[in-house]
Amino acid sequence: MSHKKIAVITAGPSDFADWLGRQNASVTIVAPGDTPDLAPYDAIAILGGVSEEPLLLPARMRNAVEAQLGAGKKVFAEYVGSIGHVYFAPPVSTRFERLAVCADGQIGDLPQGTLIEDQCNMRLRPHSIACSHERPILQYVKMHAHDKVEPDAVLTGNVSDRGLWFEEGERLLVCSFRLAHFVRARFAPRDAARKLIAFIMEWLLDEAVDTSGAEPYYTVGRGTPDEPLARQVRDSADKALRWFERSGVVYDEGRSGALEGPGTEIYPDGKQRMSRIHRVDCIGEIALPYFLHGMLENDERSLRIAGRLLDVVFDDFQCKDGGPWHGMIRWTEEAWGVCYQDDVARAVLPQLLRCLYANTRDRLDDIAAALRFLVRTTGTDGTRVYRTDNIRLTPEKMEQLRTTPGNLPSAHYNGFYFAALLLAYKLTGIGEFRDTAVKGMETIMAAYPDTKREQSETQEYCRLVLPLAWLYWNTGERRHRDMLYRVAGDLQKFKHRSGGYLEWDDGYRAAMRHEIGQGESSLISRNGDPVVDLLYSNNWLPIGWIQAYFVTKDPYFKELWEETARFMASAQIHSGDPLIDGAWARAFDADKAEVFGSPADKGWGPWSIESGWTVAEIASGLLMGLLEERLLPYYAEGAGAPAQS
Repeated sequence: MSHKKIAVITAGPSDFADWLGRQNASVTIVAPGDTPDLAPYDAIAILGGVSEEPLLLPARMRNAVEAQLGAGKKVFAEYVGSIGHVYFAPPVSTRFERLAVCADGQIGDLPQGTLIEDQCNMRLRPHSIACSHERPILQYVKMHAHDKVEPDAVLTGNVSDRGLWFEEGERLLVCSFRLAHFVRARFAPRDAARKLIAFIMEWLLDEAVDTSGAEPYYTVGRGTPDEPLARQVRDSADKALRWFERSGVVYDEGRSGALEGPGTEIYPDGKQRMSRIHRVDCIGEIALPYFLHGMLENDERSLRIAGRLLDVVFDDFQCKDGGPWHGMIRWTEEAWGVCYQDDVARAVLPQLLRCLYANTRDRLDDIAAALRFLVRTTGTDGTRVYRTDNIRLTPEKMEQLRTTPGNLPSAHYNGFYFAALLLAYKLTGIGEFRDTAVKGMETIMAAYPDTKREQSETQEYCRLVLPLAWLYWNTGERRHRDMLYRVAGDLQKFKHRSGGYLEWDDGYRAAMRHEIGQGESSLISRNGDPVVDLLYSNNWLPIGWIQAYFVTKDPYFKELWEETARFMASAQIHSGDPLIDGAWARAFDADKAEVFGSPADKGWGPWSIESGWTVAEIASGLLMGLLEERLLPYYAEGAGAPAQS
C-alpha cells in the first residue's frame, strides 16, 4: 500500500504529529507562514494546539487550504481560529468540563456518553450562525460524573459547546480544543484517548492505524505479582522518599519547610501547576517518612531533614507569646490566624512518634502547648468546631467554645486530633489529653455510622482506624476494641479486588457535594463507581492498619496492611517526569488502573498530589511495616504506660 502524503501545518512539534509520523504516511511539516503548493498532498492536518493562541492562518495559506478543501481533500483543523465557514469566540478553560461521546460506534467501541478528560485545557466556542448544527462527535459537558453521562446530557448541549464535528460534507473535521499534546497533557482514560486519536487519523488516512507502540506519559505499579511484598514495599517507599526532593517539594533539605505539592491543573502543553504554599500540616507530615527512613537505613541525612522540617513547625508557625493564643499552630503563611485541629495534629504526630521511637522528650513542651490550646477551645462533648480564626477568638468566644458542645462528630475534623491527644498522654501523662480524646471518640462512635461526613462514608471509616487503635491502646477497654473491629469490618464492604477501598456514601450525606467547580467536592457521583480517593480516604490506611496491628497484635490487621501496601505499590506513578515520578495522585480508577475521576473539586481535583496528606502518609505507613520488628516492642504490655507529667 502506498504512503499517503500528509501536509501538517503547525508551528512546532507535537504528540499528534509524532504519532501520525509512525503510520503508513509520508508527513511533511509546513510552517503556517509558508506558501507551499498543497496540491501534491492527499490530506491536510492543521495543528494549532501547539501554541497558546489559536492558529489563524495567513490569507495566502488560508486560500491554499480552502482550495484543497474545495477540491475534495480532507482537512483536520485543530484549535484554528477560522476554517471553512466556522469561526470562534475567544478561548475558554475546560477545567471543570469534559468531552462526551455523542453517539455509539463513532469512536471505536466507545458508547454514547463516555467521558474523556482533557485536563485543564483550552477550547474555542464556535459561533452558532457559522457552524453546522448536525450532531457532533464530541460535546463538552459540565457534570459531576465519573466516566459516563446519560444520553440526554449530551444531546441537549449547546452548539457552542461542541468539541469535535464534521463540516463541508465530512471533508472538514473541526476540533475546537487543544489536542496536539494529548500524551503529555494526560488525556484520560488512556484507552478512550487512544481510540479518539485513532479515529481522527483513520479518517485522515482512509485506513486503519496502529497506536499500540506509543509510550504513555506515565504508568502505575512495577514488579510482578510473585515478587516478595517486602521488596515491593521497600522499592515503593524508597521511590516516594526520593520524590520529595526530585519534585522540588523539599528544596533546601528542609531548612525552609516544604511545598504543598503539584495541583490538579495540567495545562495543554503538559505542564502541571505547583502549589508553592507552605502548609504546616504538610511540613510536619513530610518529616515522618524521613525520620522512619533514617531509622531503617541509619541514614543521618534523612534524620537531619526530618529534624529541620519539625523545627520549622515549632519555631516558625507556633504562637509562643504567652497570650490567649499561646501554643496555637498556624495553618499557612497566608492563613496566618487559622487553626484546623486535625491539621495541627498531623503536623505534631511525627514529633510524638519520634519521641516514642527515639526515647526523647524533645519538643514535648511545645506539643503540650499546642494541644492545650486546642483543648481550651474544645466543646463539652469532646469535639472541636472545624476551625478557629484568631480574629474572632476573643476570651468570650474561647469560653463559649469550652462550655458548649462542639457538635462535630467527624473523623475528618477531629479523628487525628484525638489520636495526637492519646499519643501525647502516653508520653506526658497529662490527663486532660486522654479525657478529651476518650470523650470525643465516644461522641463520634455514638453517632457512627452517621458521623458528619465531608467527602464520603469511606473517608470517615478510613480516618477512624488510627484513633480507634490508639484509644484501645490507652484504655484497654473491650468496648473500644470492639469499635475498632467494627469500623475495620464495615470498611471491607467497599474493598475493590485491587485492594483499594472505593468511595461510597450511603444516602449521599457528605457535606462536600457542591456544584461542579463551586467548592470542595467528593469524587463520588454515584455509589459503585470504581474510584479510590488517595487524598481523603485510602491514604490514611497504611499507618492506620499497621498501628492497629502493633496495638492488638492481631494478624488480621497485618493482613489488611499487606493488602493496602500491595495496592499502594500497584497505584504508584512511574514517569520520566520528576514532578510525578514516585507519587500518588488523588483519584485512582481501580478498574482502569490510572489516574481518573470527576474534576468537580475546585481546589483538589483528580491529579492533585498532596505532599503531606498523600505521599508522606502513605510512605510513612509503608516504612512502619518495614520497621515492624523494631517498632513492635514499643507497644508491648507496659511499654505504653503514661509518663508522669
